[in-house]
Amino acid sequence: MFQNNLNIFYFINKMKYIFTLLTLLFSPNLSFKEVKPKLCINCKYFISGKNNDDKYGKCELFKREESKKFELVNGIREDETKYNYCVIARELEFLCGIEGKMYKKKYTRKVILDEKKN
Repeated sequence: MFQNNLNIFYFINKMKYIFTLLTLLFSPNLSFKEVKPKLCINCKYFISGKNNDDKYGKCELFKREESKKFELVNGIREDETKYNYCVIARELEFLCGIEGKMYKKKYTRKVILDEKKN
């Protein structure tokens, strides 16, 4: 009788271990993968700053103002659009926010299958 109870006790402990292991592996909240932040430089709306300085990059998605500039020297009218800096867009929740709500990947993987010629 005592041996039978001991076997049941070991079986229950093994089942708890297996259940805990399966819960950790398949739980959506717990993940062992590293969470990669959505960086503006990898976004398709990113405009590099002056002299290719990414620190002062702007976001093409959030326009501040548009103006039609008239050059008094040569008489050419140029359209000028000013954009918000990425830093501002990521700080303000109603724009992109910390999570990068409007982020779209700049680079996408395309798989091209070559047909074999017979």
